[in-house]
Amino acid sequence: MQRPPHFHGLVAGSVLLALASVADAQALFLARRAIGRIEQMAQSSPTTGAAYDVATVIVEVTADKVFETVKRLLAQNTQLRVTRSDDAKRSIEFTDGTQIGGIQVNPLNDSLSQMMVSTAHPGIASSTTSTIVARTLAMCRELNVVCEQGQS
Repeated sequence: MQRPPHFHGLVAGSVLLALASVADAQALFLARRAIGRIEQMAQSSPTTGAAYDVATVIVEVTADKVFETVKRLLAQNTQLRVTRSDDAKRSIEFTDGTQIGGIQVNPLNDSLSQMMVSTAHPGIASSTTSTIVARTLAMCRELNVVCEQGQS
C-alpha cells in the first residue's frame, strides 16, 4: 500500500499537537493549584541589618484591573507616598519614610495576573512580611477573588 508523500509529516504533526495539548493541560492544572496562594519570603543581613520581604500571588483578574486597584489603594493610604509609577510596566514604588516598597503586576494571559510585592528596610525588628501578606489579602478581597497564605 502506497502512502501519500506527506503522511509521515501529518502523523508527526498530530503526535506533537497531542503532546502540546497534554502539556498545556498539565500547566493549567499546576496554575490552578497556585491561583490565590500568597507565597512569601524574607531575608535579612546579620551584619548590616538591611532586610527585604517579598510576597507574590496569582489571581484570575486582568493585569490592568489589578494595577488600577493597586494604584487606587495606595493613593488612599495616607501613611504611604508613591515615589514612582510606570503604567506601561504596571509597576509602582512607594515609601513610608522608613522603608521602601514596590509592586509589579504581570499578565500571565488575558485573565490571569501575577502581583509581586517587595519591601526593603533597615532592620526593622518585626518582619514586614505579615503586613505585606495582610495587604495582599485585602487586595484580593477588593478584587473579589479568594486568596490564602501559602505554606512558609
